[in-house]
Amino acid sequence: MSKAGFVTILGRPNVGKSTLLNRLVGTKLAAVSPRPQTTRQTVRGILTEPRGQIVFLDTPGLHNPKDAYGERMVKDTQKSFMETDLIYWMVFPYFPEKEEIEIGNNLKKLSKPIFLVINKIDTIARHEILSVLNAYQTLLDFQVLFPISAMHRDNLPELLSKTFEFLPEHPPYFPEDQCSNHTERFIVTEMIREKIFRLTSQEVPYSVAVEVTSFEERNDRLAVIEATIFVERDSQKGILVGEGGKMIKLIGKNARQDIELFLGKKIFLQLVVKERKDWKKDEKFLDRLTQEGDTTV
Repeated sequence: MSKAGFVTILGRPNVGKSTLLNRLVGTKLAAVSPRPQTTRQTVRGILTEPRGQIVFLDTPGLHNPKDAYGERMVKDTQKSFMETDLIYWMVFPYFPEKEEIEIGNNLKKLSKPIFLVINKIDTIARHEILSVLNAYQTLLDFQVLFPISAMHRDNLPELLSKTFEFLPEHPPYFPEDQCSNHTERFIVTEMIREKIFRLTSQEVPYSVAVEVTSFEERNDRLAVIEATIFVERDSQKGILVGEGGKMIKLIGKNARQDIELFLGKKIFLQLVVKERKDWKKDEKFLDRLTQEGDTTV
């Protein structure tokens, strides 16, 4: 029997969790940007190969929530602990700070195998890695300590090999041709949000919610997608639209390229920007956004 299991990717915001997920699965599923908290709910990516199947859970990251939406993000991360067989704790390539110490103390309470994954090793000298590894080893007793570069794929094959060693024997949870259990609508919203994070500044990306309102596949070669971008204030709407509509056109153009690559067909993408004041505090609206990405295992 082959092996199969769930692996939670945990760490502080902007440590590279989404980049690692996309690299391991081999396709873009999670939004990636240099800004922290780009990921807002757990994204599941599926890797199937002759050795078995791994379902990766890219979590929003642990942080101190400032609103109802932030609280949901933290709860989503904590929920992933319950269904996982193994945890990747991703950290920056420097000595543990207060945030890492708090995460380490919480991980001590879990009876799960934990891999310490030090990301971005290409940004420090090789001789410094060992001292960082030793510092984390005194913080928590890890099953495996792994230095990697998710961006450049350094040591990822070795990380996968060691992961399969720790997973239980189990039949695959999903069909072998499936790369995620999220809906296509959810992946599309992730791709649109990523472009907003990359192309806009200040508080705008954090004040945005994206909802796909229409997804119509006309034939095997064309799909028509309509999405609404919600902002908290009217001034943010002006920034997103841009002078003469230049910004929203650029967001749409860049998102469409990723969506076409993901779906394997031409896309007609229409984006509309609307103000929805205090949407982060609207529990019913948050339920709607969360349910958009949920599918059953």
